[in-house]
Amino acid sequence: MRCGTGRTWGRSRPRSRRGAGGSPDIPGCAPPAPCQGGRTFCRPCRFFVRQQREGVVTLGTMRLAPLLLLPQLPVWILLAVAGVQLSAAVDARTQATAEAAHSREQLSRMEAALRLTLDLETGVRGYVITGQSAFLTPYREATAVLPGVLATLREGTAAQPTPDRPAQLARLSRIETLLERWQARVGRPEIAVRGRSAQEAAALVARGTGKRLIDAVRAEAAAFTRTEGTRLREQEAAALARLQDLRRTLLEYGTAVIALSVLSGLLASALISRSYRRVSLAAERLARGEGGVRLSDRGPQEVRSLSAAFNRMSEQLGAAQQEAQGRAADLAAQNARMGALGDLSDWLQAARGLEEGGQILARALPTLLPGTRGSLATHNASRNLLVPLLTWGEEVASGGAPDGCWALRRGETRWPQDSGFAPACLAGPGGGGYVCVPLFSHGETLGILRVRPEADGHPLPADLRETLPAVARQVALALAGLRLQERLHQQAIRDPLTGLFNRRHLEDALASAGAHAAATDEPLSLIALDVDHFKRFNDTFGHEAGDAVLVRVGAALRDLAPPSAVPARPGGEEFTLLLPGLDTGAAAALAERLRETVAGWSLSHAGMALGQVTVSLGVASLRVHAPAPEGLPRAADEALYAAKAGGRNRVMVARGLEVSPLGVFAH
Repeated sequence: MRCGTGRTWGRSRPRSRRGAGGSPDIPGCAPPAPCQGGRTFCRPCRFFVRQQREGVVTLGTMRLAPLLLLPQLPVWILLAVAGVQLSAAVDARTQATAEAAHSREQLSRMEAALRLTLDLETGVRGYVITGQSAFLTPYREATAVLPGVLATLREGTAAQPTPDRPAQLARLSRIETLLERWQARVGRPEIAVRGRSAQEAAALVARGTGKRLIDAVRAEAAAFTRTEGTRLREQEAAALARLQDLRRTLLEYGTAVIALSVLSGLLASALISRSYRRVSLAAERLARGEGGVRLSDRGPQEVRSLSAAFNRMSEQLGAAQQEAQGRAADLAAQNARMGALGDLSDWLQAARGLEEGGQILARALPTLLPGTRGSLATHNASRNLLVPLLTWGEEVASGGAPDGCWALRRGETRWPQDSGFAPACLAGPGGGGYVCVPLFSHGETLGILRVRPEADGHPLPADLRETLPAVARQVALALAGLRLQERLHQQAIRDPLTGLFNRRHLEDALASAGAHAAATDEPLSLIALDVDHFKRFNDTFGHEAGDAVLVRVGAALRDLAPPSAVPARPGGEEFTLLLPGLDTGAAAALAERLRETVAGWSLSHAGMALGQVTVSLGVASLRVHAPAPEGLPRAADEALYAAKAGGRNRVMVARGLEVSPLGVFAH
């Protein structure tokens, strides 16, 4: 371009207009103006020279968007080509993987068919050997399921267009034929014959027809599996090859895309870096905390717009910093509460019951709900009473009926100022000054959490509405978990019919009591008890009556046992009573009281008299009849067997390897 002084500062096309005495190449060129060094420039010339000196790149009237997008065009083209190639590679990989998955399904189905075939064979064999129809259960289940499995195998094989499909279908047909032949010649005949005569059924088995047919089925299945396994390996190899192709394609096109992207990025960066250098320097000043940082509105339109936005941001940042500091303090407090809730959850997970959980909550709630005091009450087993679990602050524990609490009635948190038309809470001490939060978990009402200010006459903390719901949810989940833990523990150690301890708990209690007896030299005895003629009783009066007798015997055992005893029902009509601290004489006397109590019953069930029920009992003591706790049940059982052999309805005391009667028997 040519200024009014005649000096050339660039190349441009001649313009049709020229200013008076100005440059013929710059529109609206004004007359020359003096400049440093003796040079004179018009105002437009000075602007363009300043742009040259500051390094602002302009390509005519082009905006920044075309400048940034144009270098990316080769990258887009290459990405489109790469997408097509990758799509083809992914499709091939997917197809190979699907074929391999189908082969695995076929192999799994064949394994299932073989297991069902084994169920057929073992079910019939067990029935032939024992004659008990319970052994036919796997046979019948396999007979019902096996045709469907073979049909699914056939459909899966027919759906695969492979060269070995006819051979595989033929093998499946032979397997079906062999299984039908086995059913016709072996399965059903042996079942029918065993119903008449075990000798005839054994003769049928001795022919070996069933074994030959099942061996033939296994041979066909093995051939099917080998063929399918070979195809699976081929398909997995093909899938691996497709995966390698996919990796190679990704590597090639990825390298090309990265290279083009780097080149285009460098080009775009070179075009705009100088224009945005001022913005970067100003942003660094702003990041260092300087105030009043502003940018001049020079450069392309986008740069000027960015400068204006930056100036507005700089003005707003000061106000935002004040707000951010306040929010940071709130967030720190919230994080502290969340951390405390997390610690509470960890400790509650380690608790082993409601009592331990209550102790943990009593320590945690003053921290989680500062400035408050309160109590937590839970439902009792009958759900007709709220039982105090814990208090914090200077609160007094209180319970009451659940119906007296409006929060429990309405199923919502009740705040003192939101009471509306509700009268004073009948269950809460002190009336309406409490926040009452019902505790729910999985649709079950667990209890009530009552909170009020730490000191009378003071308001509740301002953030309580935010913190209390989260704390209540955590407490409810903890209570539900602890209750479930206790319920599961009781189910694991209790006999469901009688409520006595089961065999597993008895073994644990015996080991613990034995260790204690060994350490303290205290006596330890065990009573083994068995209901006399219980099988005949069941056959005569039915299992419901038998269960009623077992429940009654279990109740008697529980009522007569001392507090330290462990009453248990190991199984069937057998009962055991572990007696820590009782010697042989005391245990034998207790056994005699049990025998007399049961013998004196007059039981009836469903309006029908059951007759007399008697029990036989065996007594053994540690170090007297067994050197170790593990031998106590065996010694007591031997005494029990002696009591039964001696006529039942009596107590026998073990003596080493021998047994002797108590001396007083009931007949």
